[in-house]
Amino acid sequence: MKRLAIIASNLVLCAFLLGHFPQRAIAAEPMRMVVAMPGPHAAPYLPLELMPRIGADRKAGFVLSVRYFGGGPLAVKDMLDHNSDFAGLGMPALAGIRLSNPNLVSVIALTQTPAYVLMARQDLKSQIHKLADLRWRTIGTHSGSKQGKSTARQIAEYLLQRNGIRGDDVNFVYAGQNLADYSAALESGQVDAIVVNEPAATLLEKHKLALRLVDLHDPAEAKAHLGGRFLYTQLATTTETLRDHPDKIRRMNTALRDSLRWIATHSAQDIVARLQLPEGEEKQSLETYLAAHKNIYSPDGAFSEEAARNSEAFFHAVSGDNPAAAQLRYRDFIDSRWSGRSR
Repeated sequence: MKRLAIIASNLVLCAFLLGHFPQRAIAAEPMRMVVAMPGPHAAPYLPLELMPRIGADRKAGFVLSVRYFGGGPLAVKDMLDHNSDFAGLGMPALAGIRLSNPNLVSVIALTQTPAYVLMARQDLKSQIHKLADLRWRTIGTHSGSKQGKSTARQIAEYLLQRNGIRGDDVNFVYAGQNLADYSAALESGQVDAIVVNEPAATLLEKHKLALRLVDLHDPAEAKAHLGGRFLYTQLATTTETLRDHPDKIRRMNTALRDSLRWIATHSAQDIVARLQLPEGEEKQSLETYLAAHKNIYSPDGAFSEEAARNSEAFFHAVSGDNPAAAQLRYRDFIDSRWSGRSR
């Protein structure tokens, strides 16, 4: 009888353990977070791409998954469709989308330079020497959406506007988000000029497909056109995530700051090695680019007052007579509780 009681007691204990161990195992798993962004391997978003490669996400208590899109507005749509927790995109693009989606919030800065190059098709070099020569031409940019224009499109419009060319004086088309798409658009004659990030610009130049008209990586050109430091790429989320999951924003800020510091303290060769790109000219060009331009990244994710001011002025200028855009202020949708602010 006593033996039966012991067996029964052991069975109860086993049932208890079987019922509780799975839950404990699940609870011990780090949370999963998803970021939607342009890419892959677009230089302005490399801090996010590097995060899981250097273990910064797991150190902060989560596992990062990345979803790639052909432009920032498409990344925002993915987030609004509840497929991702955050969206990486240009701040001016976020500002435009926020006009119709006021629940969008910027929570950390990625870059402090508008890392774009406006290039003309190489076989048009005898016809296109300056920005004013782009009137009546077709210009390729990153994809926008019904919600708003990409930052690449806004940059192109702004540069043209400053040279006396109105938006309806040119034809804007989507030209992809990677080197293969850019090359195809140029080789086919689909576009006369194109707005791209690095390292694509270097490779298009190397292949004699395009030549640089404006390179905003150059501090002198960026200051001449945009006033100096510029809040370009950043990470956005929704007020719903901010309200219900503030720990996600805190953890993401911690991991992204670690990624930015890691970039600042490692060589271009180390950075590219972590990305595990296949051997070839794209890998080499990205390494060459980073060796010269690591200063495009924010040092710590904080929102620079100067960069935000220049970016906001740019957005107002490129938005024309839109009264809602004229009233929009970046401070109303930047939440810097975790990232901080700087001059």
